[in-house]
Amino acid sequence: YLIRKGFKNMRIIPFTVAAAFLLSSCAQQAGPRGKRPVAFAKNPSIILALDIAQSREALEKNNAYTALLETAADNAITFVPQPVEAKAWLKAQSPLNNTSWQPHSVTMSCDGKTGVTTGAIKWGNVDGYYTTVWQYFEKSSGAGEWRWVLSHGDMLDEPRQAPDFLKTKTASCKGKATAQVTAPAEGVKMKQGFSRDQSLSWTWQYRPDGARILSVNYWDGDGWKRAFIDKVGAQKTQ
Repeated sequence: YLIRKGFKNMRIIPFTVAAAFLLSSCAQQAGPRGKRPVAFAKNPSIILALDIAQSREALEKNNAYTALLETAADNAITFVPQPVEAKAWLKAQSPLNNTSWQPHSVTMSCDGKTGVTTGAIKWGNVDGYYTTVWQYFEKSSGAGEWRWVLSHGDMLDEPRQAPDFLKTKTASCKGKATAQVTAPAEGVKMKQGFSRDQSLSWTWQYRPDGARILSVNYWDGDGWKRAFIDKVGAQKTQ
C-alpha cells in the first residue's frame, strides 16, 4: 500500500537545526542509491538520509515508482496488498506523481548494514504509514550500495503524529543472538529476514483473507525486543 496511490500536501515534520544538518550531510554522502562507500559505525542517520533522499527523488522525477524501482534490491518484496516481487510490479505501473513520505524512526543492526525506517505517508486526503527495510550490499571490489528489500504500509483513519525528535533504536553487539523460530498457521504465507549479523530481524505473515502482519525485532544483548509491529486487517486482494 505504500506505493499504490499518489498524494498531495506533504506533512512537514520539524527537525532541530543540528539534526537537519546531519541528515543533509548523510544524504549527500550516501545519495538515493548509496553508491559511495560509507563508514559503518552504527549511524542511524545514514538510514534516515537514504529514506529522505528516496522521497526527494520521487518528487524530483515526479514518479514515486521510478525512485522506488531505482533503489530496490533484486529480491525486494512489496505488498499490494498481497506480497509481490517489487521490481516486476513497479515496472508494470503507470507513473505515480506528487508523492512523498517522511520517516519517524529507524531501527539499526549492530553492524550498521541493515536498518528499518517507518513513518508517515499521505495519498490525496487519505493518511497512511509505511515501513522500509534497507540493506547494504557489498561488492567484491570493497564498494557497495544501499538497497531496500521490503516495503510495507497501509492507510490510517487519522494521520500518524510525528515525534518531537526522530526515534532511533540500535541492536546490541553483546553476546550472540538466539535463533527466532516462528511457525505460521496453515494457509498463511510467511517470510523471515535478518541482518547479516543476525542482530535485527523482520517477519511478515499474509493470510488468505488479505490480513497481514509485519514485526520488526532487535537484539539487546540478552534477548529479542520488539521495535514495532504493523497490523493490517482482512481485505480484498487485487
